[in-house]
Amino acid sequence: MGNDTGFLQFKKESPPLRPVQERVLDYEEYDTFFPDDDLQKQAARCMDCGVPFCHMSCPLGNMIPDWNDLVYQGNWKEALASLHSTNNFPEFTGRICPAPCEDSCVLTEHYTLDSEEKLNKVNTVTIEEIEKHISERGWDEGWIEAQPPSNLTNKRVAIIGSGPAGLAAAQQLRRSGHTVTVFEKDDRIGGLLVYGIPDFKLGKRIVSRRLTQLRQEGVDFVTGINVGIDVSVNDLKKNFDAVLLAIGAQNARKLTAKGHNLNGVHYAMDFLPQCNRDVVGDFIPENEKIDSRNKLVIILGGGFTAADCLGNINRQGAKSNVRQFELVNMEPRPTPVHEEANTDCRANVLTEAIIDDGKGNVTAVKGVKVEWESKNGRMNMKRVEGTEFTVSADIVLLAMGFLGPTVEGLLENLEVELSVVGTEKSLNPTQVKKLLRNSQPVYSVRSNENFMTTQDGVFVAGDANRGASLVVWAIWEGREAARCIDEYLMGNSVLPSTPQAEVLV
Repeated sequence: MGNDTGFLQFKKESPPLRPVQERVLDYEEYDTFFPDDDLQKQAARCMDCGVPFCHMSCPLGNMIPDWNDLVYQGNWKEALASLHSTNNFPEFTGRICPAPCEDSCVLTEHYTLDSEEKLNKVNTVTIEEIEKHISERGWDEGWIEAQPPSNLTNKRVAIIGSGPAGLAAAQQLRRSGHTVTVFEKDDRIGGLLVYGIPDFKLGKRIVSRRLTQLRQEGVDFVTGINVGIDVSVNDLKKNFDAVLLAIGAQNARKLTAKGHNLNGVHYAMDFLPQCNRDVVGDFIPENEKIDSRNKLVIILGGGFTAADCLGNINRQGAKSNVRQFELVNMEPRPTPVHEEANTDCRANVLTEAIIDDGKGNVTAVKGVKVEWESKNGRMNMKRVEGTEFTVSADIVLLAMGFLGPTVEGLLENLEVELSVVGTEKSLNPTQVKKLLRNSQPVYSVRSNENFMTTQDGVFVAGDANRGASLVVWAIWEGREAARCIDEYLMGNSVLPSTPQAEVLV
């Protein structure tokens, strides 16, 4: 490393967020940027560890110490090349990844200069910030260009879904010389990058410029096509040499409490896409709008999807006493949007009923505290008597996680087998649909070590394969699946392989 004592010389600093009173008035990104020289100081804090746990904890295998040192030395173009060697879209991960690399930074076990207290994540190397800056520098300097293939293979690959897994696979396969067509059921390409992640975390121009690059490389995009319904599976198999399912896991966990179907109860993945459409000026019929302005809102769920809902209702102008309830023993993870409102966040809360105002509308939520105990290897929930409460609500947003990919249509027609957590055997889509009528199993498309499903030539990657997860895992799976498809089509592949991260998240 160019500065092997930087972690002693410089304290961790991050660019300030935009002021709360300013950012809640728009949907622009809440982050700001450091000047290059300040960022180089932060890169100098990388310790050149004997065992770089950050690298091992990154699903993409990002060579973090390498590009930290290159940034410190001012070799930005070389840092970008190092970053792109493992990550197709570092400007995405630099904004929306929760940074498991930083959780594993050795500085979490190092001592400060002025105390004997151990550091925590807030004192680690600013890996994600540096990653984002490298990519933005690349765009500003014009270093990021289309890389169309020099030779074509005459092999055709269909990719179903245009989220991060599908886009990463598309770029890798196209650069290998294959003809790649990406089918997207929505009217815009990008999947959850466009219709899930809010603009204040990931501005859509950031996605658009990558899509322009992919188009210039020769990737074909088809929108508004629900494969399995608008296009038959037989036509798909006939016209393509391989198929990749990158359809996500958008079957949301359901609320079963009494009143779950009242007016004013909405799933997060109905609310978030609508917010993003509203930001770009799409027409939304008045009777379909989910508007929290001057309303009391309760969010059920404590993860990143719940936080995205919170950020949107802050900008819509909901009443300030927002409540966020999480069923399990885990406080909702604090994020910048929690600084924007007076949010009552509670863990270990079971929603027992949503109360009707007598006209079919939400008027309150009835809940109770619960305790969790381990018994025979399973966690059991117990009500805490005497802790029942009722709080007023006009809107309830359900952000309780996801069960798996949509079974109807494509998966049914392809007849791929599915895996259900807690079972050893494969189940066909019809069997899973029967289970879903009476329970809420977590499931995914079954695949082997090469990402191939139980149907020859049909592969799967991303959340449809591993369950709802992080953007870094989606990009890793897209890249790895692309390598396996390339090998399936050509007998071997020159695309790089990255082993799974040592620290699973």
